[in-house]
Amino acid sequence: MSLAIVTTSHKPDFPSFARLHASVLEHTDPSTQHIVAVPGLDVPLFESIGSDRLTVVSERSTLPSRFVPATRLARIPRIPRGFRIAAINTTRPWPPIRGWILQQMVKLSVVSELEVDVALIIDSDVLLVRSVDESAFQSDGVVRLYRLPDGITPDMTRHLAQRAKARRLLGVAAAESRSPDYIAGIVSWDPALVRDMLERIEATTGQRWQDCVGQSLDFSEFITYGTYVMMLAEPGRRAFVGDRSLSHSHWGPTPLTRDAAQRFVEALAPDDLAIHVQSNTGTDESVLRFIADAVAAQSRST
Repeated sequence: MSLAIVTTSHKPDFPSFARLHASVLEHTDPSTQHIVAVPGLDVPLFESIGSDRLTVVSERSTLPSRFVPATRLARIPRIPRGFRIAAINTTRPWPPIRGWILQQMVKLSVVSELEVDVALIIDSDVLLVRSVDESAFQSDGVVRLYRLPDGITPDMTRHLAQRAKARRLLGVAAAESRSPDYIAGIVSWDPALVRDMLERIEATTGQRWQDCVGQSLDFSEFITYGTYVMMLAEPGRRAFVGDRSLSHSHWGPTPLTRDAAQRFVEALAPDDLAIHVQSNTGTDESVLRFIADAVAAQSRST
């Protein structure tokens, strides 16, 4: 099996990304390449890591030339100050492309160009803590799909909007009877299925996929991929589905204190391959370093 790890990042997340890459070197096969896509200005910083298993690409190189980074533009009229705009699609300038939408587009673009069996999508705020074995993500040529049945509840309005958007882009008339969630700290994709999914979006909408996704206000690359696999891919391509994310995560707006971080580490399940403290929790950098050190010490003692 050939495997690549794909991450999108930027300068503020560099300390976390450096820890992630160090864990990739420690816990993956030497043949595994780690690809990180960052804003053009941040490329030298990430290249300073100096790893022969790290490929740093500019976000702009992954997107069509009609997408112009917001850094090249004067202030955009009608946009409130502090509203993060990442780019403008010069052929469809409204609405402008928000940062988190651009990052999802970059992931899709990078993975669609890969000639590997499995792409692991791992964010900067994730840390691998155990060896990544191929059997965890591929079985009999089928790439694992993380799917949590009933994971999207009626109060999760943003997730429901993303689910509805996925259905529209894919031309799916009816939703699954349940509302599964496909979002996790580590997500495995089949690059061939990503290419098929993007072709489906273009066939359904009559537009280039970048234009459709770029103008979205609610979009999830994970929900869209999961919906495609479960509802449109050949049945055999969804023969390996798991409801364990394999990543022990801390979500939500509450930062971890040192004591809470210790309890978080102690709660790591035997089959978890990673820990994930979502960056928007505001957890202090010193606490994140404590977690990394505590997990390393726990691994040495077992």
